[in-house]
Amino acid sequence: MSGKDRRLYLSATVLDQDFLDWCHDNMETQLEMVVEIETPTGTIYASDRNKYVGSTWYEALVTFPTINRTIGEWLAPDIQFSSLTIALNNPTGRFNNFLPGGVNYDAFIGRSLVVKLGLAEQSATYFPIFSGKITDIAGVSRQIMSLTFIARDKKDDLLVTFPNINFNTTDYPNIEDGVLGKAIPVIYGDYTVNLAPDDAVIPCLVVNGNDPNVKGGTRTNIQLVISVNANRVFDDTNVYLFKSDVYYLVTPADVGLVSVNKNAFQIQQNAGTWFDGAQYEYTQGDRFVCRMKGKDLGAYSENPVWQARDLLMTYGGLVSGDFDANWVTYRDKASPAQSAISTIKSRIWEDDPKPLITYVLSILEQVRIEAFIDMDLQIKLSSLHFEDWIVSPTHTITNFDVGEGSLETKIDEKNNINRIKGVFDLHPIRSELANTTATFRNDASIAQIQKTISKQITFPNLYIKSEVELQVKEILRLSSSIFETVNVHLTWRSVLKDIGDFVLLDIRIGATIFQNVPAMIRDFGYDPQGMRIPVSLWSFQLVPFPGYVPGYVGTVGGYAASLTQE
Repeated sequence: MSGKDRRLYLSATVLDQDFLDWCHDNMETQLEMVVEIETPTGTIYASDRNKYVGSTWYEALVTFPTINRTIGEWLAPDIQFSSLTIALNNPTGRFNNFLPGGVNYDAFIGRSLVVKLGLAEQSATYFPIFSGKITDIAGVSRQIMSLTFIARDKKDDLLVTFPNINFNTTDYPNIEDGVLGKAIPVIYGDYTVNLAPDDAVIPCLVVNGNDPNVKGGTRTNIQLVISVNANRVFDDTNVYLFKSDVYYLVTPADVGLVSVNKNAFQIQQNAGTWFDGAQYEYTQGDRFVCRMKGKDLGAYSENPVWQARDLLMTYGGLVSGDFDANWVTYRDKASPAQSAISTIKSRIWEDDPKPLITYVLSILEQVRIEAFIDMDLQIKLSSLHFEDWIVSPTHTITNFDVGEGSLETKIDEKNNINRIKGVFDLHPIRSELANTTATFRNDASIAQIQKTISKQITFPNLYIKSEVELQVKEILRLSSSIFETVNVHLTWRSVLKDIGDFVLLDIRIGATIFQNVPAMIRDFGYDPQGMRIPVSLWSFQLVPFPGYVPGYVGTVGGYAASLTQE
């Protein structure tokens, strides 16, 4: 019989790992959930049981669903937002004033809904595990005895598109039909270097092509717009007419009236003889390109992590407090060379509206970083850099942490690649990736599975070949490893763990044996039924990384894998 005090939960005011470990022997902690639903007339405080939490009374009005968070699929830039469907008891009609026919009809739409987890009646121990808004589409429905709400995570705001401002006749009354309605481009990074085979790559869009005095008559100046954002540098000595696949350098003296934001300028007609020795006159459809440097982010203007963060703030409405501190850590990471994000250069040119969060995740994935929403409801980064992985996690998962019958393991075959090539450097003027890396392969992996699995990885925002090839090699070292996915329901002792955390697997259940194997949490959830923690992990039983050498045969990948260049 245990000698530990099973009543510690009655007096504890801090929910930490020491407390959870202390109570684990007795399987009793009184972890409970509450929900707070905003209305125009106040807040509904509800739970699955009547109780006080601190001085707040929570009424038994709901049954809680399982809440899940995930980092999504590797090599598939997508973020998974939590959604929540929850039923609120309404047998007496007390909430009917918020329903059709009520005085506050539609009041629930767009209102906040927060679910918290904590220890019994100790308010200081509660923390939010879901914070969102009730959706405007089918967000509220009613049954005879209850109301049902559908809410989306508060980061649902990131499901916007960018660029989000279009060329229009109000601002540009003489714009041509071919430009009207297009998105005004967004530009970050340095487009004055690595432009081969082109002389310049940034399109400059004519916005007064329908002015009669531009196409004829007095031949007034051509007005051009480069981007919606302010830029750092506009190189007026490298503006070109791109006509019939030939670049004609515009005489710098004919380039002028550059805007203060360096995102618009004009070209004089009937002046210099730079167009085949003749004075140039505009023809509808003529295309101009330039060299320039995009949005000013100070010392981090070419940094992929800081570009991604600025996109989320500019177009997603996030503020600095929405980001975990490790964004700065990875922005400034300086070694080893393959993971030195502080020196890896990225650039962005976009004129085709795209989902913001998908685009941001793609930038991060190009430097082997993933983003997710953490338990503090901030956006946090998780590293796929071997050197960042934890050799000896302090939190060990044993047989006693595993819910009965919940353990399932399988080889992650979806990401098993053993031959790879990268394509990189998107050139806006051509709308295509301009360069390719060498092809690399892992011969040991090919021999082990007796087939070649090839994949081409795109790096549209990176443009320096040596930097891209380092990323390609590291992706191959990981993807050619044989790692398992472990799906399991853990006990509440793991409730403080999070996505991206490392745990040590020491499990022996039938044929499933993990003897002190590091594993990374990929998905994390809260199941109120028995307060279980559904998780999905990557097991590194056959994936060596710095400081960890598996004691098993069959290891073909990992940080020290031998690669061959074709």
